[in-house]
Amino acid sequence: MIVVDGLGKRFGDIWALDSVTFSVDGGRVVSVLGPNGAGKTTLVRILITELLPTKGRAEVAGLDVVKDAERLRERIAAVPQEGSPIGFLTPLEFVYAYLLLRGYPRREARRRALEALDSLELREVKDREIQTLSGGTKRRVMLAAVLAADADVVFLDEPTTGLDVISRRMVWNAISAMRDGGATILLTTHYVEEAQMLSDVVVLLNRGKVVDVGPPGALVEKVPGRYVVEAYMPGEPPIPPHIAIGGRAIYFVDKPEEVAGKLVDAGARVGIRPKSLEDYVILKMGYEQGGEDS
Repeated sequence: MIVVDGLGKRFGDIWALDSVTFSVDGGRVVSVLGPNGAGKTTLVRILITELLPTKGRAEVAGLDVVKDAERLRERIAAVPQEGSPIGFLTPLEFVYAYLLLRGYPRREARRRALEALDSLELREVKDREIQTLSGGTKRRVMLAAVLAADADVVFLDEPTTGLDVISRRMVWNAISAMRDGGATILLTTHYVEEAQMLSDVVVLLNRGKVVDVGPPGALVEKVPGRYVVEAYMPGEPPIPPHIAIGGRAIYFVDKPEEVAGKLVDAGARVGIRPKSLEDYVILKMGYEQGGEDS
């Protein structure tokens, strides 16, 4: 349903994307993970026909994102990273108007709008002006419009940024409902646990290039050992870590007790947990800070 082949985008002398290749079958959720500046938003903008690629090609729902852009726009829906609903409308008016623009009959548009607002627990605010709502609630209104549209392919650029823990899970439920209804969803996120929870496929991007692609469980299995020992200490740890991030030392081990004991004896604060997708991201891409996503 999504095929990306050698895709690249250059801004001046900088390649925001460089030879990106991956594919996703229909009815799946694919999460694109990466640090700021990895190229996640640039990828989404090309796939939703908002930006022309410099090289390579991409197809969504069997349509070329350049040659078939107009037809493709009828098959997709998107919540952009900086998107916000129209402030003087109510949530019901906004979702209803969005569906009318997509060609739904009035009665069907109203029914779908109310169902989508209910699913994201927005019924109580459906008649309030959007400009009076919180940022997180506005984000859920945007997602309600996309959910109601029943598009073949949905693009969500960091849909849960700034949401509280309850609202995030409402969004997760909506994403799962769209997938259960047969939609293909591509989402970008900084939240690794979100990608692990929701995704059938994860694409790791770093500095515009694909680092790895695979199911979350398969990527986690690439982390050595069964457990992770994390130690926080101001000085040099007594055991060389696999990864050091400031004052944090990370160890990937099968038997954590011995390593943890030595670290505790050295005065470290120590935690032990099963390995996760976050550990693979840290191991594969290292610790990166700064920069704006492009």
